[in-house]
Amino acid sequence: MSHSPSEITDARPKPMPAVLSESLGADRGLICGFRLRPHAAPQEIPSEEIAPALLQVQAGSDALLWLHFNLSDARARRWLLDAAFLPDALRELWREHDGNRRVEIVDDGLLLVVSDFSYDDASDPSEVAPLWCFASQHLLITARLHPLRSADELRLQMRSNLTAASGIDLAAQLLDIRTSRVKRLANEMTDQLDTIEDRILAGNIEQQRELLGRNRRLCARLRREFAPERSDLNRFLHRPTGTLAEADREALQSSTDTLAFALEEVSELYERSKLLQEELASRLAENTGRNLYVLSIVTAVMLPMTLVTGIFGMNVGGLPGLHGGHAFWWVMLLILASGGVTLAAFFWRRLL
Repeated sequence: MSHSPSEITDARPKPMPAVLSESLGADRGLICGFRLRPHAAPQEIPSEEIAPALLQVQAGSDALLWLHFNLSDARARRWLLDAAFLPDALRELWREHDGNRRVEIVDDGLLLVVSDFSYDDASDPSEVAPLWCFASQHLLITARLHPLRSADELRLQMRSNLTAASGIDLAAQLLDIRTSRVKRLANEMTDQLDTIEDRILAGNIEQQRELLGRNRRLCARLRREFAPERSDLNRFLHRPTGTLAEADREALQSSTDTLAFALEEVSELYERSKLLQEELASRLAENTGRNLYVLSIVTAVMLPMTLVTGIFGMNVGGLPGLHGGHAFWWVMLLILASGGVTLAAFFWRRLL
């Protein structure tokens, strides 16, 4: 069977843009690139070998290629927007900087837009940023605008003989790494809540309100960021997607279930923080009421004593004891007696 020259030309892999022949470096457009072969350790490949590796993948190689890009670099963004082997839908998302959640099948591959933890979480451990992913049988392309923690941990695990059956399987492992981060945050909050609960029960309620509020905000942020994504993945996996292999479906389902369990733990921590805040508010109200009660008793005891001093403090003629030598001591005795009678009345009425 003969082919026309045009058909032969169309069957050839599309050439890669020349930008990858330049030295990008880890802090430039190409953050990292890895080639995974069956029964072999992952191999980190330099930027000048990316184009030949992509051509081999398009030609049907059994290797799996992972490329991670920095979209804040103009050269990398230009290269990705010109990469014809990537879906138009993905390139359109990059062109518009669309970071909204997305999970769908495009061009026999899985398009994912998910939230990942920011690498610099000193101020807020729940700070997230979008991560764009396109996964197929032999390819995983990820890109971000800001440094992300899970993608960097996957890069480190690549150097520890990590294996993956496909690009979608590798993307599922990336989601598992992110879920592990959620679990670690949940464990840290559990320890903090245990300490806060012990302090509240021991009566040490100072500064506990701020700590509880911080935990509740963190739980709420985690649920707000990842609960909708879990629902999207769940709906996607329950729809018929004929192009998705059964092993890849199981890997994504496992990642979704793991995320669901982690979010359930976060929800329980949120409710526990809420209950502890209610207990803290109750104890604060109890302390306030006790202090007001003591203040009321003191005020009631001082009232007749103040009345006596007010009467004898009037500068009018005919005031008893004005010229008496022992009048001061009699007045003091009267003041103390009025206070004692008031206290006795409180004890008699069982108010003390």
